[in-house]
Amino acid sequence: MKKLCKEVKQCEDGTLVSSFFRVKTRRIPRKYTKGYMFDVIVTDKSGEIDLTYWGGNDLDAVQSVFDSFAIGNVVYVSGTVHTWRDQKKINVGEGSGEIRLANEGEYDLDDFIYKTNQDPELLWSYITGIKDSISNPHLKALLNAFFDDEEFAEKFKRIPAAILYHHACIGGLLEHTWEVLKYCEKAVEIHPSLDKDLLFSGAILHDIGKIRENEVSVGINQTREGMLLGHIYIGAEWVKDKISTISDFPSLLSDKLIHIILSHHGKQEYGSFQTPQFPEAATVSCADDIGS
Repeated sequence: MKKLCKEVKQCEDGTLVSSFFRVKTRRIPRKYTKGYMFDVIVTDKSGEIDLTYWGGNDLDAVQSVFDSFAIGNVVYVSGTVHTWRDQKKINVGEGSGEIRLANEGEYDLDDFIYKTNQDPELLWSYITGIKDSISNPHLKALLNAFFDDEEFAEKFKRIPAAILYHHACIGGLLEHTWEVLKYCEKAVEIHPSLDKDLLFSGAILHDIGKIRENEVSVGINQTREGMLLGHIYIGAEWVKDKISTISDFPSLLSDKLIHIILSHHGKQEYGSFQTPQFPEAATVSCADDIGS
């Protein structure tokens, strides 16, 4: 009896496939010796694999299968894995396999996106504990303006920190922020002259633009706002808007906090609007670099 693979990483030559995948790309139907075929790249959280649908001579029938799903959709696939030119691929034959749009409730989102391997509630408790330890009344009011918002808090806990490179998982922003804060705490132990209230506030808020830059469905995607503006600008603007609602917020403190956000990528060629101009900004930037 042939083995059954349920996810991409299990797909070995000769195994049967019966599982759900996300459609990454499609190539329109074309003629081959026995009829019409089309190609798809499908993914799950373990990887991606090519799929070829081998149809018969009825182009309309093949086109109908092709048109039944789109890029980004989840599809159910049954077929067989074969190796061709040293690359594994799934073959689906007309009448001997299937690729179709999945029905809602048939699949689990956990099959497509990894979750942080940390305990989200412990990470959240640590971050809010640092927030509550801040004594500067203006910074505390600013942080509470964000964290008292239930929608903000839920998104902060869930949103990935990136699409590909670092912390690209559910809870990724939460984990990354926790790491950056940990590094900043250690920096304050070594350099007690640092303004820890400013430093910790900058560390907590440095990447909040990711909440509006990224979104999660069956994959991690960039929002239109994120694509056009980027998380650094979004975060700086968001913080500045919140500051405007807090009476008598010192202008120098505002400028320093915004600068930490604008400079946290370190170099302009890495996306920073500015290079860090004072120790707290440099510390957040270094912590972000290590954490990512």
